[in-house]
Amino acid sequence: MGRTMRRIMALVVAAGFTCGSALPAFAQTATLDDVLKRVEALEQKNAAIQQENAALKAEVMALKEGQSAQEGKIAAVSKATTSVVAPAVPSGNFLKTGPEVTLYGFVKADAVFSSRDMGNTSTSTTQISAVRPNAVTNGTSPEFQASAQDTRLGLKFKAPDLDNGGKLAGQFEMDFAGGATAGVYQPRLRLAFAQIDFDKWAVNAGQNWDIFAPLGPNTLNPGVLYHEGNLGTRHPQATLINKWGALLGGNVTTKVGVIDADDPLIEDTGMPVGAAYASYERKILGVKSTFGVGGMYGKLNLPTSGTSKDPIYATTAGMTLAFTDWLKFQAEGFSGVGLNKFQGGPASTIATYNAASFATPKPISVKGGFLEMTYNPMKKLETNFGFGIDDVNEDMGFYAATDKSATTTLWSYNKTYYTNLKYSLSKDLLLGIEYQLFQTKWLDGAQASDNRVETSLIYKF
Repeated sequence: MGRTMRRIMALVVAAGFTCGSALPAFAQTATLDDVLKRVEALEQKNAAIQQENAALKAEVMALKEGQSAQEGKIAAVSKATTSVVAPAVPSGNFLKTGPEVTLYGFVKADAVFSSRDMGNTSTSTTQISAVRPNAVTNGTSPEFQASAQDTRLGLKFKAPDLDNGGKLAGQFEMDFAGGATAGVYQPRLRLAFAQIDFDKWAVNAGQNWDIFAPLGPNTLNPGVLYHEGNLGTRHPQATLINKWGALLGGNVTTKVGVIDADDPLIEDTGMPVGAAYASYERKILGVKSTFGVGGMYGKLNLPTSGTSKDPIYATTAGMTLAFTDWLKFQAEGFSGVGLNKFQGGPASTIATYNAASFATPKPISVKGGFLEMTYNPMKKLETNFGFGIDDVNEDMGFYAATDKSATTTLWSYNKTYYTNLKYSLSKDLLLGIEYQLFQTKWLDGAQASDNRVETSLIYKF
């Protein structure tokens, strides 16, 4: 059949050649066999092209299959890597998504010059709290210190949401102010807590800032006016936070919790310290204002008083006023007894010297506070001006008139004036300089003062 068709086509072509008078002479004399041969040659060429196309198609398909296999391997590796960083949550788990972790902190290099030897109540070599009296050896000798131990490292955790709408978060923070041995700085835990938040309430547990005195000054000195008017530090605690919302024209928030003061005299009573704080926030004449009141209460088990359980307590009040983005003011005051572990009063929680002057030792009564003005004259420049005082109550009722000889352990007052300047060299690099004047009057009447200058270079991340 195919040969017959070829003959018919050949005849048609030959007829065309014969009828075309304008065709070349060699075309007019072409025989039927010549035409058949040409048709067969074309068919063979076409078959070869089809075979070549089939081979190319097979190669393309093979390449596609190889690419699909490679993509499958990449997807498998990516899935395995993802499972290491943020494991997939099993069905039925109360967590919905993987956690997020944010690294933060700064590297802080300090150089400090003091006009005299300071009575350092902290393990930090650059944290200064009180001036030593002249009677102390080397009390009038100047000091120079350099340190990087206030470098800070922290992690913030944003955990997955709960099915009931709660939000989980946490924070961990440390520095290297845990003391120094042979020039080796020891790490120190600052913060380690978790918090669950709902619309109207929250619960926080772990080591966090004391809730009853939340304000703090903006000093370069890592001592942040401890024992100079700034009450409250970091302790293990559990806190219930209630967000009452709009009330009396502003927003009201309350915090109630229990604190472990890390003091054996308190821990031996078998009960934690109770604490509370309430804040009220609203705009007054265009000024964003926050007012707060708080307090804490616990007991001391004095080792020399048998079964006596003496109370320790504090009442606090604070305020912040943000006049503009570049002018702010804050102040906080307190009054109480036995507050050493909360950075109030001298280094001793109780008065134990010359015990013959009174029947039993008593917690030391103290009052104080600080105030600070922040002024930012330009975007990259911040300045702070402040004052703080820690004032021991000398009329506590159990001090004898002649019982004022503990000059190195108990002061009448300890106060400071300071100013600093912080300039941002870049978004992450800050240069600061601070001047601080300390004035300490000891219980026996001895007085001392110190001029302290600190320079800091801080790289933030």
